Amino acid sequence: MIDHTTATTDQHEDRSGWFATGAGVVGALAMTSCCILPLVLVSLGVTGVFIGQLTALYAYKWVTLSFAAVALAYGFWKAYRPVPSDACADGTCARPIDRGLMRGLLWGASLVVLLALTFPALSPFLLTF
Repeated sequence: MIDHTTATTDQHEDRSGWFATGAGVVGALAMTSCCILPLVLVSLGVTGVFIGQLTALYAYKWVTLSFAAVALAYGFWKAYRPVPSDACADGTCARPIDRGLMRGLLWGASLVVLLALTFPALSPFLLTF
């Protein structure tokens, strides 16, 4: 008889890569909270006094950039590092994590961070039309 309890405990999935990807996406969204997010909310018809208060988060831009950069760097390291062959020798990585989705989310979050960094410089040109 096969003992399934030891097989399932040995085959736990490493979720730190997904955690870093999620943290990178949250950091990218936090980067947009001062500049791009209010513009998007108004474009979608969301109104309220709180939208004007989001500009107060501009003072924390470098904190959110640091958080996003560290999370994205760790996420990219987890997504692109090669899996050692000796780690898969006993069959514990038979179901690897979907690195394609993880990489796509990381690249998308990186583009959002770059957009948030360049938006204050580009906004005078974009908003004059």
